[in-house]
Amino acid sequence: MLHPFMGIKDWDRIGMSVEESAKTLQRIAYVDRQLMRIEAGHMAARPEYEIKGALARLSSQDAEHHDQFRNRIKQLRMSTVAFDKCPDASLNELMQTVLNSTTTLCLLTALFDVVKPAQIAAIHAYNAKAQPLVDEPTLHIMKHQLIDREEQIDWGREALHDLLQFASDSEKEQAQNWRKYVEQLLVAAGGITGWEERVPVDPSARITTEPFEMPQISTRDSRFTPQVVKMQGMYLPDNEEGRFMTMMLSRYYEMSPAEGVAYVHFTTAGKPWHFYRDTARHMWDEVRHSWFGEAALRVKGYDVYQLPNWTGWYDMTAQLFEGTEAYSHLTIAIEKAAMKYPPGKREEWEFCRDIAKDPLMTTFQDFDWADEVVHAGFGQRWMIEDVHGGDARAAQEEAERTVKKRAVYMEAHGDTNRNKPAGSLGGY
Repeated sequence: MLHPFMGIKDWDRIGMSVEESAKTLQRIAYVDRQLMRIEAGHMAARPEYEIKGALARLSSQDAEHHDQFRNRIKQLRMSTVAFDKCPDASLNELMQTVLNSTTTLCLLTALFDVVKPAQIAAIHAYNAKAQPLVDEPTLHIMKHQLIDREEQIDWGREALHDLLQFASDSEKEQAQNWRKYVEQLLVAAGGITGWEERVPVDPSARITTEPFEMPQISTRDSRFTPQVVKMQGMYLPDNEEGRFMTMMLSRYYEMSPAEGVAYVHFTTAGKPWHFYRDTARHMWDEVRHSWFGEAALRVKGYDVYQLPNWTGWYDMTAQLFEGTEAYSHLTIAIEKAAMKYPPGKREEWEFCRDIAKDPLMTTFQDFDWADEVVHAGFGQRWMIEDVHGGDARAAQEEAERTVKKRAVYMEAHGDTNRNKPAGSLGGY
Protein backbone atom coordinates (compact mmCIF):
# COMPACT_ATOMS: atom_id res chain seq x y z
CA MET A 1 0.00 0.00 0.00
CA LEU A 2 1.49 3.33 -1.05
CA HIS A 3 1.67 6.15 1.47
CA PRO A 4 -0.91 8.90 0.82
CA PHE A 5 0.03 12.50 0.10
CA MET A 6 3.46 11.55 -1.32
CA GLY A 7 4.67 10.78 2.17
CA ILE A 8 3.87 14.23 3.62
CA LYS A 9 3.43 13.77 7.37
CA ASP A 10 1.02 15.45 9.81
CA TRP A 11 -1.46 15.98 7.00
CA ASP A 12 -4.31 16.26 9.52
CA ARG A 13 -2.78 19.22 11.40
CA ILE A 14 -5.10 22.26 11.47
CA GLY A 15 -2.29 24.71 10.87
CA MET A 16 -2.41 28.47 10.41
CA SER A 17 -4.78 30.66 8.47
CA VAL A 18 -3.65 32.43 5.31
CA GLU A 19 -3.51 35.72 7.21
CA GLU A 20 -1.38 34.36 10.06
CA SER A 21 0.94 32.66 7.62
CA ALA A 22 1.38 35.82 5.57
CA LYS A 23 2.02 38.03 8.60
CA THR A 24 4.61 35.63 9.97
CA LEU A 25 6.42 35.41 6.64
CA GLN A 26 6.38 39.19 6.47
CA ARG A 27 8.34 39.35 9.74
CA ILE A 28 10.92 36.75 8.69
CA ALA A 29 11.33 38.45 5.31
CA TYR A 30 11.60 41.91 6.89
CA VAL A 31 14.63 40.71 8.83
CA ASP A 32 16.13 39.31 5.61
CA ARG A 33 15.74 42.67 3.89
CA GLN A 34 17.35 44.50 6.78
CA LEU A 35 20.18 41.95 6.89
CA MET A 36 20.77 42.50 3.17
CA ARG A 37 21.24 46.23 3.79
CA ILE A 38 23.31 45.81 6.96
CA GLU A 39 25.66 43.39 5.26
CA ALA A 40 26.05 45.65 2.22
CA GLY A 41 26.87 48.68 4.37
CA HIS A 42 29.35 46.83 6.54
CA MET A 43 30.88 45.14 3.51
CA ALA A 44 32.40 48.52 2.69
CA ALA A 45 32.99 49.55 6.30
CA ARG A 46 34.76 46.46 7.66
CA PRO A 47 38.53 46.34 6.98
CA GLU A 48 39.02 42.57 7.31
CA TYR A 49 39.33 41.45 3.70
CA GLU A 50 37.85 37.96 3.93
CA ILE A 51 34.92 39.23 5.99
CA LYS A 52 34.35 42.05 3.52
CA GLY A 53 33.86 39.58 0.69
CA ALA A 54 31.76 37.22 2.79
CA LEU A 55 29.36 40.00 3.77
CA ALA A 56 28.66 40.64 0.08
CA ARG A 57 27.75 36.99 -0.40
CA LEU A 58 25.53 37.04 2.68
CA SER A 59 23.80 40.19 1.44
CA SER A 60 23.00 38.63 -1.93
CA GLN A 61 21.72 35.42 -0.33
CA ASP A 62 19.50 37.31 2.10
CA ALA A 63 18.15 39.39 -0.79
CA GLU A 64 17.18 36.17 -2.55
CA HIS A 65 15.51 34.83 0.61
CA HIS A 66 13.48 38.03 0.89
CA ASP A 67 12.57 37.90 -2.79
CA GLN A 68 11.31 34.33 -2.49
CA PHE A 69 9.03 35.26 0.40
CA ARG A 70 7.92 38.41 -1.43
CA ASN A 71 6.78 36.30 -4.36
CA ARG A 72 5.06 33.78 -2.09
CA ILE A 73 3.25 36.46 -0.13
CA LYS A 74 1.32 37.57 -3.23
CA GLN A 75 -0.16 34.07 -3.33
CA LEU A 76 -1.34 34.50 0.27
CA ARG A 77 -3.52 37.53 -0.43
CA MET A 78 -1.06 40.12 0.92
CA SER A 79 -0.16 42.98 -1.39
CA THR A 80 3.48 43.87 -1.89
CA VAL A 81 2.61 47.37 -0.67
CA ALA A 82 1.55 45.91 2.68
CA PHE A 83 4.41 43.43 2.67
CA ASP A 84 7.04 46.13 2.20
CA LYS A 85 5.95 47.97 5.36
CA CYS A 86 7.73 47.42 8.66
CA PRO A 87 5.61 44.86 10.54
CA ASP A 88 6.78 45.80 14.04
CA ALA A 89 8.59 48.85 15.46
CA SER A 90 10.40 46.61 17.95
CA LEU A 91 11.72 44.45 15.12
CA ASN A 92 12.91 47.60 13.37
CA GLU A 93 14.71 48.74 16.53
CA LEU A 94 16.46 45.39 16.71
CA MET A 95 17.73 45.60 13.15
CA GLN A 96 18.75 49.27 13.37
CA THR A 97 20.77 48.39 16.45
CA VAL A 98 22.56 45.58 14.61
CA LEU A 99 23.34 48.05 11.81
CA ASN A 100 25.01 50.32 14.37
CA SER A 101 27.47 47.63 15.49
CA THR A 102 30.72 49.49 16.03
CA THR A 103 33.26 46.72 15.45
CA THR A 104 33.54 43.65 13.28
CA LEU A 105 33.44 41.44 16.36
CA CYS A 106 30.24 43.12 17.58
CA LEU A 107 28.65 42.86 14.13
CA LEU A 108 29.40 39.17 13.69
CA THR A 109 28.33 38.45 17.28
CA ALA A 110 24.94 40.11 16.63
CA LEU A 111 24.50 38.32 13.31
CA PHE A 112 25.68 34.83 14.13
CA ASP A 113 25.00 34.51 17.85
CA VAL A 114 21.58 36.19 17.83
CA VAL A 115 19.74 37.22 14.67
CA LYS A 116 20.50 34.49 12.15
CA PRO A 117 20.03 31.63 14.67
CA ALA A 118 16.71 33.25 15.64
CA GLN A 119 15.67 33.25 11.99
CA ILE A 120 16.43 29.56 11.69
CA ALA A 121 14.45 28.92 14.88
CA ALA A 122 11.56 30.95 13.43
CA ILE A 123 11.55 28.85 10.26
CA HIS A 124 11.50 25.64 12.29
CA ALA A 125 8.66 27.04 14.41
CA TYR A 126 6.73 27.96 11.26
CA ASN A 127 7.28 24.47 9.84
CA ALA A 128 5.99 22.88 13.04
CA LYS A 129 2.82 24.99 13.02
CA ALA A 130 1.92 25.15 9.32
CA GLN A 131 -0.56 22.79 7.67
CA PRO A 132 1.82 20.78 5.47
CA LEU A 133 -0.58 20.22 2.58
CA VAL A 134 -2.05 23.69 2.19
CA ASP A 135 1.24 25.53 2.77
CA GLU A 136 3.60 23.17 0.97
CA PRO A 137 4.88 25.94 -1.37
CA THR A 138 6.15 27.92 1.65
CA LEU A 139 7.61 24.85 3.32
CA HIS A 140 9.40 23.96 0.10
CA ILE A 141 10.98 27.43 -0.02
CA MET A 142 12.02 27.21 3.62
CA LYS A 143 13.50 23.72 3.24
CA HIS A 144 15.92 24.96 0.60
CA GLN A 145 16.62 28.26 2.34
CA LEU A 146 17.76 26.37 5.44
CA ILE A 147 20.72 25.03 3.46
CA ASP A 148 21.95 28.59 2.87
CA ARG A 149 21.09 29.77 6.35
CA GLU A 150 22.84 26.92 8.14
CA GLU A 151 25.93 27.32 5.95
CA GLN A 152 25.92 31.02 6.87
CA ILE A 153 25.91 30.12 10.57
CA ASP A 154 28.74 27.63 10.09
CA TRP A 155 30.91 30.24 8.36
CA GLY A 156 29.97 33.00 10.82
CA ARG A 157 30.83 31.02 13.91
CA GLU A 158 34.13 29.96 12.40
CA ALA A 159 34.89 33.61 11.63
CA LEU A 160 33.92 34.59 15.17
CA HIS A 161 36.23 31.94 16.57
CA ASP A 162 39.11 33.30 14.50
CA LEU A 163 38.41 36.92 15.50
CA LEU A 164 38.26 36.01 19.19
CA GLN A 165 41.76 34.53 18.99
CA PHE A 166 43.13 38.04 18.45
CA ALA A 167 40.63 40.07 20.50
CA SER A 168 41.62 41.76 23.75
CA ASP A 169 39.71 41.10 26.96
CA SER A 170 37.99 44.48 26.64
CA GLU A 171 36.94 43.74 23.05
CA LYS A 172 35.54 40.37 24.11
CA GLU A 173 33.62 42.01 26.95
CA GLN A 174 32.26 44.67 24.59
CA ALA A 175 31.04 41.99 22.17
CA GLN A 176 29.36 39.97 24.91
CA ASN A 177 27.59 43.05 26.29
CA TRP A 178 26.45 43.81 22.75
CA ARG A 179 25.15 40.27 22.34
CA LYS A 180 23.13 40.52 25.56
CA TYR A 181 21.63 43.84 24.45
CA VAL A 182 20.68 42.54 21.01
CA GLU A 183 19.16 39.45 22.64
CA GLN A 184 16.99 41.67 24.84
CA LEU A 185 15.80 43.60 21.80
CA LEU A 186 14.90 40.30 20.13
CA VAL A 187 12.86 39.25 23.17
CA ALA A 188 11.17 42.67 23.25
CA ALA A 189 10.01 42.05 19.68
CA GLY A 190 8.50 38.67 20.56
CA GLY A 191 11.21 36.90 18.59
CA ILE A 192 11.37 36.86 14.83
CA THR A 193 7.86 35.37 14.54
CA GLY A 194 6.31 37.64 17.16
CA TRP A 195 4.85 34.54 18.85
CA GLU A 196 7.04 34.65 21.94
CA GLU A 197 6.41 36.53 25.17
CA ARG A 198 7.58 40.13 24.94
CA VAL A 199 9.73 41.44 27.77
CA PRO A 200 10.75 45.13 27.61
CA VAL A 201 14.46 45.92 27.48
CA ASP A 202 16.02 46.67 30.85
CA PRO A 203 16.88 50.40 30.65
CA SER A 204 20.20 49.77 32.36
CA ALA A 205 21.16 47.33 29.58
CA ARG A 206 20.74 49.81 26.76
CA ILE A 207 23.88 50.70 24.83
CA THR A 208 24.06 53.99 22.95
CA THR A 209 25.94 54.05 19.66
CA GLU A 210 26.46 56.50 16.84
CA PRO A 211 24.28 55.92 13.75
CA PHE A 212 26.08 53.88 11.10
CA GLU A 213 27.55 55.84 8.19
CA MET A 214 29.36 54.65 5.10
CA PRO A 215 33.09 55.47 5.16
CA GLN A 216 34.46 58.14 2.87
CA ILE A 217 37.64 56.21 2.10
CA SER A 218 38.21 52.52 1.54
CA THR A 219 38.92 50.25 4.47
CA ARG A 220 41.68 47.64 4.33
CA ASP A 221 43.35 45.66 7.10
CA SER A 222 47.07 45.99 7.84
CA ARG A 223 48.12 43.29 5.36
CA PHE A 224 47.34 45.58 2.42
CA THR A 225 48.79 48.71 0.86
CA PRO A 226 45.84 50.73 -0.52
CA GLN A 227 46.31 52.48 -3.86
CA VAL A 228 43.88 55.06 -5.23
CA VAL A 229 45.29 55.02 -8.77
CA LYS A 230 45.09 51.58 -10.32
CA MET A 231 48.49 49.92 -10.89
CA GLN A 232 50.32 53.15 -10.18
CA GLY A 233 54.07 52.63 -10.24
CA MET A 234 53.80 49.01 -11.37
CA TYR A 235 55.89 47.99 -14.37
CA LEU A 236 53.88 45.76 -16.69
CA PRO A 237 55.60 45.04 -20.02
CA ASP A 238 53.73 45.89 -23.20
CA ASN A 239 53.50 42.30 -24.38
CA GLU A 240 51.34 39.20 -23.93
CA GLU A 241 52.85 38.42 -20.53
CA GLY A 242 52.16 41.97 -19.33
CA ARG A 243 48.63 41.88 -20.60
CA PHE A 244 47.93 38.58 -18.84
CA MET A 245 49.24 40.00 -15.56
CA THR A 246 47.11 43.10 -16.07
CA MET A 247 44.06 40.90 -16.58
CA MET A 248 44.66 38.93 -13.38
CA LEU A 249 45.21 42.14 -11.43
CA SER A 250 42.13 43.76 -12.94
CA ARG A 251 39.97 40.88 -11.73
CA TYR A 252 41.64 40.94 -8.31
CA TYR A 253 41.02 44.67 -8.01
CA GLU A 254 37.28 44.35 -8.46
CA MET A 255 36.82 44.37 -4.70
CA SER A 256 36.80 48.16 -5.00
CA PRO A 257 33.94 48.25 -7.55
CA ALA A 258 32.13 45.78 -5.28
CA GLU A 259 32.45 48.29 -2.45
CA GLY A 260 31.20 50.99 -4.80
CA VAL A 261 28.06 48.98 -5.54
CA ALA A 262 27.63 48.47 -1.79
CA TYR A 263 27.71 52.26 -1.40
CA VAL A 264 25.09 52.71 -4.13
CA HIS A 265 22.91 49.98 -2.61
CA PHE A 266 23.07 51.40 0.92
CA THR A 267 22.75 55.11 0.16
CA THR A 268 20.08 55.02 -2.57
CA ALA A 269 16.59 55.51 -1.16
CA GLY A 270 13.15 55.15 -2.67
CA LYS A 271 13.82 52.63 -5.44
CA PRO A 272 11.62 49.61 -6.19
CA TRP A 273 12.53 46.41 -4.35
CA HIS A 274 14.16 44.86 -7.39
CA PHE A 275 16.79 47.60 -7.51
CA TYR A 276 18.08 46.45 -4.12
CA ARG A 277 17.93 42.78 -5.11
CA ASP A 278 19.87 43.53 -8.32
CA THR A 279 22.52 45.68 -6.63
CA ALA A 280 23.03 43.08 -3.89
CA ARG A 281 23.67 40.51 -6.59
CA HIS A 282 25.86 42.96 -8.52
CA MET A 283 27.97 43.60 -5.42
CA TRP A 284 28.45 39.87 -4.84
CA ASP A 285 29.34 39.31 -8.51
CA GLU A 286 32.11 41.91 -8.26
CA VAL A 287 33.47 40.17 -5.17
CA ARG A 288 33.41 36.87 -7.05
CA HIS A 289 35.36 38.52 -9.87
CA SER A 290 37.89 39.77 -7.34
CA TRP A 291 38.21 36.23 -6.05
CA PHE A 292 38.75 35.04 -9.65
CA GLY A 293 41.79 37.27 -9.84
CA GLU A 294 43.02 36.35 -6.37
CA ALA A 295 42.75 32.65 -7.18
CA ALA A 296 44.59 33.11 -10.49
CA LEU A 297 47.40 35.07 -8.80
CA ARG A 298 47.72 32.52 -5.99
CA VAL A 299 47.99 29.67 -8.50
CA LYS A 300 50.86 31.53 -10.19
CA GLY A 301 52.64 31.84 -6.83
CA TYR A 302 52.04 35.53 -6.13
CA ASP A 303 51.71 36.81 -2.58
CA VAL A 304 48.53 38.84 -2.99
CA TYR A 305 49.29 40.85 0.16
CA GLN A 306 52.51 42.17 -1.35
CA LEU A 307 50.69 43.65 -4.34
CA PRO A 308 49.22 47.16 -4.01
CA ASN A 309 45.47 46.88 -3.45
CA TRP A 310 43.36 49.21 -5.59
CA THR A 311 40.79 51.22 -3.63
CA GLY A 312 40.14 54.10 -6.02
CA TRP A 313 36.75 52.96 -7.25
CA TYR A 314 35.16 53.13 -3.83
CA ASP A 315 36.93 56.36 -2.94
CA MET A 316 35.65 58.19 -6.01
CA THR A 317 32.17 56.69 -5.49
CA ALA A 318 32.01 58.08 -1.96
CA GLN A 319 33.86 61.34 -2.58
CA LEU A 320 33.33 62.32 -6.22
CA PHE A 321 30.15 61.07 -7.80
CA GLU A 322 26.73 62.52 -7.03
CA GLY A 323 23.24 61.11 -7.39
CA THR A 324 23.12 58.42 -10.04
CA GLU A 325 26.62 59.06 -11.38
CA ALA A 326 28.37 56.19 -9.59
CA TYR A 327 26.06 53.51 -10.96
CA SER A 328 26.04 55.20 -14.36
CA HIS A 329 29.82 55.09 -14.47
CA LEU A 330 29.91 51.39 -13.61
CA THR A 331 27.04 50.02 -15.66
CA ILE A 332 27.05 52.31 -18.71
CA ALA A 333 30.56 53.73 -19.04
CA ILE A 334 32.32 50.47 -18.14
CA GLU A 335 30.16 47.37 -18.30
CA LYS A 336 27.92 48.29 -21.22
CA ALA A 337 31.01 49.40 -23.13
CA ALA A 338 32.62 46.01 -22.40
CA MET A 339 29.98 44.36 -24.59
CA LYS A 340 31.66 45.80 -27.71
CA TYR A 341 33.82 43.40 -29.72
CA PRO A 342 36.69 43.80 -30.08
CA PRO A 343 38.14 44.32 -27.51
CA GLY A 344 35.50 43.77 -24.80
CA LYS A 345 34.83 40.78 -22.61
CA ARG A 346 34.65 38.28 -25.44
CA GLU A 347 38.12 39.24 -26.64
CA GLU A 348 39.52 38.96 -23.09
CA TRP A 349 38.20 35.40 -22.91
CA GLU A 350 39.64 34.59 -26.33
CA PHE A 351 43.02 35.99 -25.26
CA CYS A 352 43.16 33.71 -22.22
CA ARG A 353 42.05 30.73 -24.29
CA ASP A 354 44.07 31.22 -27.47
CA ILE A 355 47.09 33.39 -26.58
CA ALA A 356 47.84 32.93 -22.89
CA LYS A 357 46.48 29.36 -23.07
CA ASP A 358 45.67 29.42 -19.35
CA PRO A 359 42.73 27.08 -18.61
CA LEU A 360 41.86 28.57 -15.20
CA MET A 361 41.80 32.18 -16.37
CA THR A 362 39.90 31.09 -19.47
CA THR A 363 37.14 29.75 -17.20
CA PHE A 364 37.26 32.87 -15.04
CA GLN A 365 37.02 35.22 -18.02
CA ASP A 366 34.22 33.13 -19.55
CA PHE A 367 32.06 33.61 -16.47
CA ASP A 368 33.20 37.20 -16.00
CA TRP A 369 31.88 37.88 -19.51
CA ALA A 370 28.56 36.18 -18.68
CA ASP A 371 28.19 38.25 -15.51
CA GLU A 372 28.97 41.48 -17.33
CA VAL A 373 26.11 40.81 -19.74
CA VAL A 374 23.83 40.64 -16.70
CA HIS A 375 25.30 43.86 -15.32
CA ALA A 376 24.81 45.67 -18.60
CA GLY A 377 21.18 44.62 -18.23
CA PHE A 378 21.12 46.24 -14.80
CA GLY A 379 22.37 49.43 -16.45
CA GLN A 380 19.62 49.20 -19.05
CA ARG A 381 16.96 48.72 -16.38
CA TRP A 382 18.08 51.12 -13.67
CA MET A 383 19.92 53.83 -15.60
CA ILE A 384 18.48 54.00 -19.12
CA GLU A 385 14.89 53.02 -18.36
CA ASP A 386 14.40 54.07 -14.72
CA VAL A 387 16.55 57.21 -14.41
CA HIS A 388 16.46 58.46 -18.01
CA GLY A 389 13.01 57.25 -19.02
CA GLY A 390 14.35 55.06 -21.82
CA ASP A 391 16.55 57.78 -23.34
CA ALA A 392 19.75 55.86 -24.11
CA ARG A 393 21.46 58.98 -25.44
CA ALA A 394 20.89 60.89 -22.19
CA ALA A 395 22.22 57.93 -20.22
CA GLN A 396 25.31 57.77 -22.41
CA GLU A 397 25.91 61.50 -22.00
CA GLU A 398 25.79 61.15 -18.21
CA ALA A 399 28.19 58.22 -18.41
CA GLU A 400 30.62 60.23 -20.53
CA ARG A 401 30.53 63.05 -17.97
CA THR A 402 31.48 60.56 -15.25
CA VAL A 403 34.48 59.41 -17.28
CA LYS A 404 35.74 62.99 -17.46
CA LYS A 405 35.17 63.51 -13.73
CA ARG A 406 37.06 60.32 -12.98
CA ALA A 407 40.01 61.40 -15.12
CA VAL A 408 40.32 64.69 -13.20
CA TYR A 409 40.01 62.89 -9.87
CA MET A 410 42.66 60.31 -10.70
CA GLU A 411 45.00 62.93 -12.15
CA ALA A 412 44.79 64.78 -8.85
CA HIS A 413 46.01 61.57 -7.19
CA GLY A 414 49.02 61.31 -9.50
CA ASP A 415 47.62 59.16 -12.30
CA THR A 416 50.24 58.73 -15.02
CA ASN A 417 48.10 56.29 -17.03
CA ARG A 418 45.41 58.77 -18.03
CA ASN A 419 46.42 58.77 -21.69
CA LYS A 420 46.30 54.99 -22.04
CA PRO A 421 43.19 53.33 -23.45
CA ALA A 422 40.82 51.97 -20.81
CA GLY A 423 41.23 48.44 -22.14
CA SER A 424 44.95 48.45 -21.36
CA LEU A 425 44.08 48.92 -17.68
CA GLY A 426 41.44 46.23 -17.58
CA GLY A 427 38.32 48.34 -18.11
CA TYR A 428 37.62 49.22 -14.50
